[in-house]
Amino acid sequence: MHPRIPSLFILVSLLLGPAFSQLSAQTQDPVTVKNVKFYSKEGAYKDYLCEIELEGQVNPNPEATNPKYVDDVKVSLLMGYPHPNKSGEFIFHISEVVIATMEVKKSRKIGFWLPYDIAQRDNVGKEPEFWYIDIEVDNSQIPISQANVRNRASSNLRNPTAIQSMQNQASNASEGILLPGYLSGNGYRERGENRPPFIRKEEN
Repeated sequence: MHPRIPSLFILVSLLLGPAFSQLSAQTQDPVTVKNVKFYSKEGAYKDYLCEIELEGQVNPNPEATNPKYVDDVKVSLLMGYPHPNKSGEFIFHISEVVIATMEVKKSRKIGFWLPYDIAQRDNVGKEPEFWYIDIEVDNSQIPISQANVRNRASSNLRNPTAIQSMQNQASNASEGILLPGYLSGNGYRERGENRPPFIRKEEN
């Protein structure tokens, strides 16, 4: 059975959840999300796409090979769509990529693809009801803050408690259906300098 997220709980979480920490709001993130776009029926197979634009800001590792590059950037995407036949329930998909390195102050784009047949089966819209982007640099998570939440979560997840609630409810999210570009039949949407080098994983 797919997870259920009561809308009232989300509303209460948004109103009563804890404030973002001042520390995370004041510290510069090593990597930031510049933009998130959703597309429907894209590519040769008419799949659904989430395109994330990232930018390296600063390498937090004083022993880095090159301080002008940010290494080992793991980006995880969690998306939730309304269940087509069960009111109040959602179908969740999760996927991740690891970027080997990013030059600071230069944007890079990555894509996650939801196959056409899955999108048609579940009667999904172009944009999911819930989405959240988790980022780690060198195995250290970049926390959500007031400064970065707008580009890392859907508009109904603008509070740490609401995000945690959604993650808990999505504990059974499907893996291996939402695919990074290098595992999708569409190949890479990114071209030239926009495409970062990945540490490839053959499974999600």
